[in-house]
Amino acid sequence: MVFKKYFQFLILAGCCLCGALSFLAQAEDKTSAPENLGTFIIKTESGYLVVHNREKDSYSLEFKGEDFKPLKGDHPVFVVDGRLVQVLSVPSKNYWKPKTGAKNEPTEDELLETHKIWESDYLGSRLNVKLAPTSEIFGLERQRKAMYWSFLMPKELESDFSHQIFLTTLIGKDILGLNASPKIASELKSYREYLVQSMNTLKISSKPFNIKELQMLLKKGDLVE
Repeated sequence: MVFKKYFQFLILAGCCLCGALSFLAQAEDKTSAPENLGTFIIKTESGYLVVHNREKDSYSLEFKGEDFKPLKGDHPVFVVDGRLVQVLSVPSKNYWKPKTGAKNEPTEDELLETHKIWESDYLGSRLNVKLAPTSEIFGLERQRKAMYWSFLMPKELESDFSHQIFLTTLIGKDILGLNASPKIASELKSYREYLVQSMNTLKISSKPFNIKELQMLLKKGDLVE
């Protein structure tokens, strides 16, 4: 069945991460835009640092693990120690439509909930099934709010995975999320813990990160958490 393979490589419409995925064993000196824009991977002492440089609100996330295999695609997606993980980014204009006459700005909870509905509705329409996601909003480190949501893969899709899970947070009004694909239901807890651990390493910069400088600091062990 076509969707069996589709969910081995989940790419969500609405994710707008642009730029090539570059595996940096030795960082090149790409310190000026636009050459410094895009997604880069740098080896750390305990895993891999995924850096996404954008003109506005660049970010980095560290994924703990020994075996890291980037997969081909327009979005950061990889297998780390056997876990299929994707980093997704969704502009608020894609999922949030202000209500006519509304005077108040949307709350974090409203933005996270609206994105979940928008994303799950889109996936359901693509798969021609009615999805029933469950969700929970809670706090991460550094007073950051996040939503964990998931849905059971419908049996008729004959997927190789039991669930699709998401951990989403906000950069301004835009969504930054992690998506993973456990093969069996008993892996849900460990997958959730891994996504939370990874999201807690999130760093945001108003300008692109200096990739060469980051790698030098990592080599010296001087990168401040």
